[in-house]
Amino acid sequence: MSGTYALTEHASKKLLAEYGVRISKEVLAHSVDEAISSAESIGFPVVLKLSGSDYMHKTESDGVRLHLTDRASVRVAAEELFGRLDKPDSLLVSEYVRSSREFIAGVTRNKDFGLTLAFGIGGIFTEVIADITFRLLPATKYEIRSMFDDLSCKALFGAFRGEPEIQVEELTEVLFSISNCALDSEKIISIDVNPILFPDGHPVAVDALVIAHE
Repeated sequence: MSGTYALTEHASKKLLAEYGVRISKEVLAHSVDEAISSAESIGFPVVLKLSGSDYMHKTESDGVRLHLTDRASVRVAAEELFGRLDKPDSLLVSEYVRSSREFIAGVTRNKDFGLTLAFGIGGIFTEVIADITFRLLPATKYEIRSMFDDLSCKALFGAFRGEPEIQVEELTEVLFSISNCALDSEKIISIDVNPILFPDGHPVAVDALVIAHE
């Protein structure tokens, strides 16, 4: 896109973390040995991902390796992913976050309406299920909290598959923080957080993409 650029996943999540959004533990690794040592530091299992702005859609480009449980599996995955890079770059080593529920949140900037906050079902089923709701920004926390009642899948906020109910006040704060991040910078065109997972009912941003004007 002319005149725009995409932050890497790591940079996008780091920006959101500055606004109080809880993100998955992660480290950039520049070699196979660094990937292994980073995985040991984070604790198994881990996830390896292609990093860099050339890999905005890592799942579609087969750039993600999930649930790596030991040094050997990390070595195999890291060697494969590094071998696919056309230029020197890094891999993102991240904790493996367990959750049966996936939601998506995001902000888009429109020349007519300004900023719009979106929230709904996330993960690989986002486009298939299409259960999503919107609010114009700025919005109060009360207005953001009311988004949850608009969803057809709101039953997922309760206890589900052995997992406790979602902490809706914490989730409200996450959406409020994402909104503030976009409101604070006119350069930001969009923020996409997909998925938000809920280990023990607490929201964690596992992947994110920020696109901005140069």
